Amino acid sequence: MGNIVNTIMKLVLAVSRPDTLRTLGVGAIFITLLHFIIKFEQVKEYGDFYNLYIPIEEEFVPLGISSPEDFPTSGPYRIPKIIHQTWKNRNIPSKFSKWVKSWVKNHPDWQYYLWTDDSARKLIRERHPHLLDVFNGYEDGIRRADSLRYIILYEFGGVYADMDMESLKPLDPFARKYACFLGQEPYEHPILDGGYEGLVINALMASRAKHPYMKLLMENLPKYQNMWSVMDSTGPHFVTLHFRDFNKNHPQPADHINGTYLAPSEYFFPTVDPSKYFWFNAQCGKFMKLKPIQQKACKSLKVNKLKKKPLSFSYTDHHWEHTYIDFRLSLKGPVDIKHLVPHAVIY
Repeated sequence: MGNIVNTIMKLVLAVSRPDTLRTLGVGAIFITLLHFIIKFEQVKEYGDFYNLYIPIEEEFVPLGISSPEDFPTSGPYRIPKIIHQTWKNRNIPSKFSKWVKSWVKNHPDWQYYLWTDDSARKLIRERHPHLLDVFNGYEDGIRRADSLRYIILYEFGGVYADMDMESLKPLDPFARKYACFLGQEPYEHPILDGGYEGLVINALMASRAKHPYMKLLMENLPKYQNMWSVMDSTGPHFVTLHFRDFNKNHPQPADHINGTYLAPSEYFFPTVDPSKYFWFNAQCGKFMKLKPIQQKACKSLKVNKLKKKPLSFSYTDHHWEHTYIDFRLSLKGPVDIKHLVPHAVIY
């Protein structure tokens, strides 16, 4: 025991030396720079598919839409004017600052709620105590964050947005037209990952209070709490499964009071996740062996140069930070939410 203590003390003293701290600092900077260099080279090498044989017919039409639908410019709101975001406490990582402020800038007359772990437990304890054990039982924060957004939207209504979602335009047109609207990942994501279409993503969701779809998500959380994958237990696969079940069992027009509208990815998720560049390059590299829908996805990616920028009619953009698997060190400290949004409400 004494030898172990002595060894630990020697390590503590070694790390405390100025030269050691300086070396650690230089090492951290080097690792950060190396990360961005590798990321840049990946984008440069694989981003435009220039090295792949992908035959594209002259009359080929890429996946997706090329122009927006019509929206009301006035009239009552079907979804409350509330922006909801979540973090474990009120101190937000500085890398999210500009994106948080983008929501306030584009929605100056909307309320802004930040939900922390403490306020989440308070809400669940008061209104859905049977879900508190489920919430506390999640081993990772992303599952708590996922489940919380369904409860928040069911109770309050409004728009939920992940911290890495950037607002490009006001969402008022959607809040007037629909009682529930959802985003889907770029079409190519599920097509090239799994050969299917229409993956609902929960990084941006909106609904009126007490919407039956949000109730369905909330009520099914206990049934899926032990699923191994986050995607299946609370994430996009969970949301997509219940979206399909809901619309099969309760077919309604998208603009019905109980309807659900799945928006084209160009509106809310116009850009492809950079972490998929290498994988998509590998998939499309075996073009002739792919399913027809996957071949179309590869053609679309090549024509659109991997969708690196939002379109003129995009309302938000997702920056694909993947905070639940991101181990990068930040050189800046966190920022109190009240500094970013002085009128922020914490439940």
